[in-house]
Amino acid sequence: MQSVGIIDYGLANIRSVVNALECFHVELVVAERGDQLASVDKIILPGVGSFDKGMSGLRERGHVEALDELVFDGGKPFLGICLGLQFLFEGSEEGVEAGLGLFPGNCLRFPAGPGAPKVPHMGWSDVEAVKKSSLLFSELVPPLTFYFVHSFFAPYSSETAEFTAAVCDYGLRYTAALERDNVFAVQFHPEKSQLAGMKMLETFLEKI
Repeated sequence: MQSVGIIDYGLANIRSVVNALECFHVELVVAERGDQLASVDKIILPGVGSFDKGMSGLRERGHVEALDELVFDGGKPFLGICLGLQFLFEGSEEGVEAGLGLFPGNCLRFPAGPGAPKVPHMGWSDVEAVKKSSLLFSELVPPLTFYFVHSFFAPYSSETAEFTAAVCDYGLRYTAALERDNVFAVQFHPEKSQLAGMKMLETFLEKI
C-alpha cells in the first residue's frame, strides 16, 4: 500500500482532502512537520488561508526544506491544491513573503470594478485542458467542470505556458492546473468536485 503525506501547516482545513483520500486504498500521513514527509510515497499540499501566513507556517514547520529535498530535488510526486498551487510561484500580490519559486512570476488578485466578475471566484467553472501530454487530465473526458474558491490567480503567460495543463476563464484567462516533471498543482478543489475531482485524485494516486 502506498503512503500519501498531507501537509498540515497549521492553517489549512485538511479534513475534506483527508475524507476524499480515505476513499482510496492508501495510507494517509498528516504531516505537521517536514521530517514526517521523508517516508511517504507522494505528497499533497492543500491550501486554505492567506499567502503570507501559509508560507510562514510552511517555513516554521520545516516543510519548505522538506519540499526542496524530497520533491524539487528528489523527484517525489507532489500535488498542490488551491493556495497550494500559488505557493509554487515566486510570490503573490496577497502578501510580501517569498513563495517556493518553482514557477516564475507572482500570483495576482482578480480585477475589481464595473463589469468585473465577483471576487472571490466561488463555485463551479469550466476548465479547458490545454496540454496534450497532461497526466492529471489523461483519464478525464471534456467538458470538464470543477469547484473553485479563490481571490488570487496564477497568470497564464508566456512564462507559464509550457507548464500549464489547463486554463479557466473568469473575466480573464488564467492557469487552472500546472504540471512540471513530478510536480502537479490545481487551482480548483478536486476533493469538492464530485466525480471529476475524485477521478483526478485517483489518477494522481495510481497513474503518476
